[in-house]
Amino acid sequence: MENVLPGLEVSTLSQQLALHARLRPSAIALLAPGFQTISYAQLLATVQGARPWLASRSIAPAARIAVLMPAGMELALCCLAIACGAVCIPLHIGLTEPELLALLGDANADAVVGLPDDPLPVRLAQKLGLATLAFNAQQLLEGPSKDLPDVDAPWPEPGDTAFVLFTSGTTGKPKRVPLSQQQLVRSAHHIAQHLDLRPEDRALCVMPAYHSHGLVGGLLTPLAAGSSVVCAPVFDASEFLRWVREFRPTWYTASPTVHHAAVEQLTRDRAAMPAHSLRLIRSASSTLPAELLSRMEDAWGVPVIQSYGMTETATQLASNPLPPGVRKADSVGRPVGAALRVIDDEGHALPAGQAGAVIAHGPAVFAGYEDAPDTNVEAFLDGWFLTGDLGWFDEDGYLFLTGRSKELINRGGEKIAPLEVERALLRLPDVAEAVAYPAPHPTLGEDVHAAVVLAGGTAADPQALRASLFGAIADFKIPACIHVLEKIPTEVNGKVRRRCLHEQIQEFVVSPLTAMLFTPLQARIAALFARILNRPVTTCDANFLALGGDSLSAVRVAQAVQQAWGVDSSASALLAAPTVGGFAAVVQAAIDEADALSDALQAEVDALSDEEVARLLQRP
Repeated sequence: MENVLPGLEVSTLSQQLALHARLRPSAIALLAPGFQTISYAQLLATVQGARPWLASRSIAPAARIAVLMPAGMELALCCLAIACGAVCIPLHIGLTEPELLALLGDANADAVVGLPDDPLPVRLAQKLGLATLAFNAQQLLEGPSKDLPDVDAPWPEPGDTAFVLFTSGTTGKPKRVPLSQQQLVRSAHHIAQHLDLRPEDRALCVMPAYHSHGLVGGLLTPLAAGSSVVCAPVFDASEFLRWVREFRPTWYTASPTVHHAAVEQLTRDRAAMPAHSLRLIRSASSTLPAELLSRMEDAWGVPVIQSYGMTETATQLASNPLPPGVRKADSVGRPVGAALRVIDDEGHALPAGQAGAVIAHGPAVFAGYEDAPDTNVEAFLDGWFLTGDLGWFDEDGYLFLTGRSKELINRGGEKIAPLEVERALLRLPDVAEAVAYPAPHPTLGEDVHAAVVLAGGTAADPQALRASLFGAIADFKIPACIHVLEKIPTEVNGKVRRRCLHEQIQEFVVSPLTAMLFTPLQARIAALFARILNRPVTTCDANFLALGGDSLSAVRVAQAVQQAWGVDSSASALLAAPTVGGFAAVVQAAIDEADALSDALQAEVDALSDEEVARLLQRP
């Protein structure tokens, strides 16, 4: 990195882009499947052209602008264009409309930006009385129109907010994390320096920019090094291998869930292994299992660098080193760009080998949540941020995480507040009590499970309760399993210990379907689950999600159903009915519908006269 920024102080995103545009104007900055390449000179011109574009729509230079669009080039370009001159608030495209409305109402946004053909941002803005903008990347790349107004306002200062990201808290109410220009530039620089990134490197960004991992680690970090970024659309394992082959990235960063899907794809089809230019792989968002790290290094033949961070710290606090440095399995490495301590309940620093609360301090750590003075008092201790994680250092200064002091469920990098899930369950008329808790998952790390007590005199099927949650909360927040209990287990003091609930409930929950014999179709569905998940499936109520399935493996099931029975299915249909019995019923309904349509068509053909058939056959 020193050879990229020789003696120059870069403190804002626009300064960073201007520097590289001056040093290497024709060098490629952004690429994407099906999109033109964008040089640093073009990227800088686009960022500069965004200010008059916003001004022409009466958007002030320091406005707070929410962005709602899928992962890919448009999202990356839009976030950069807005953050260099205003405040960008990227929103998760997978949230429901009520969830998005709540976030927008809390964000103090002035406008909502979406793609030209997407009605959702317009509908959200109209409901809240906000301005709405359609982002046309091609128009901005062609340069600002002569009719657009000049903007005399100064560019943002280093301490000004560039992005506001949302993070869920244990109360279930999302908190707003402001990230300043300088904080983001410094964090991206530290990551790039730690990974020894050079202008000739190329990153493959498969994490969306509405996640801090994708925004800082995947997008801003390679730009800090003056290198190029492939802005991929929504992750797909088979497409991922094609991107590696086509764009020849030298590194990529992703969550363990994505890494697992890529390795599984390679395991299923060894011939799909592309000739690649990767020299390293980075992992963040959640703990990377040692077994998966080993499989990744065996498959790709390059070092896997596990790191640790969070939204409040602009994504990186610690990381394992590049070779020849020592990389320790199950460790997130040494502090990088921040100071870390492990403390006891009284706030005293603990020696190596003793576990306690992890706290952080440094230039990449945020100053506090927006409009949350009480929360900020609890979030800091003498200027150190309380991360909510528990861990210990070894004698070599490597950090090992042991869990969370907070109650968030970390589902493959998606942080889910249990209270939010419980509130959705309690809105159902048959539910009197509800508790959401984490359950171990082989690929996601953790998944969401729930237990409910029904209102007196009511009866409800767990799958029916689960189906009722779709549309109420985002799909990834819906419990994979819901258990109907007589009483929710508590401690002697009457409190629920979420981290113990999974084992407590498994001890006495017995499904009435456990001994059910398979029908022929159910047997084939069970065999299909077993083949794709590589796990035994022995009961009709075996749950695809609880067995280790996720949205990526659900796509494979849907494809296999189409091949086996010739009927259309979808991953969402399986995720809505994830048990063997439930999904077999879905497939049977599709088969029955196809048979009925075939019979109807055959009846129409049989009713035709020979002359009518002959005329139909003669039509061009």
